Amino acid sequence: MSKIQVTNINDLSDNASLVTDNGGIKTDKLTGKTAAASVTVTDGSVTMKLQDGLAVVGIYYDLTNNTNQQSWNVASVTDHGTGNQQIFYTNNMTGNAISVYLCSNGNSGNGEIFGSGSNSHYQRVRDTSENLVDSTQTCSSVHGDLA
Repeated sequence: MSKIQVTNINDLSDNASLVTDNGGIKTDKLTGKTAAASVTVTDGSVTMKLQDGLAVVGIYYDLTNNTNQQSWNVASVTDHGTGNQQIFYTNNMTGNAISVYLCSNGNSGNGEIFGSGSNSHYQRVRDTSENLVDSTQTCSSVHGDLA
């Protein structure tokens, strides 16, 4: 059996593009060989596109103080009143077939997601009496294909 041992694999500009480290591989870029969007991951007998498992929009928002604590691919947030906000995306989705996950703290009530589209989604937070309320920690993530 042959064995190849390397520390770095360099690109044509002599930049280290792949580095081995303690039994793993480090890189800053993955691009599909056949098509740019065709990077697959296989776990046992299941194979899926890597990007299908990634959240393409995420936000951690303070509704009480109207503050974006941290986000990615979020252009802006519109406050539509107590417990009601709309998240606009920097890069749109290819269509309305997206999945949005929402969580909030301290109210033990319900979260609602509605009106999801290719450029934004709405989210509401309610307390146990079903009243709209502002929360200091509201988080959501969006899964789907970017346009």
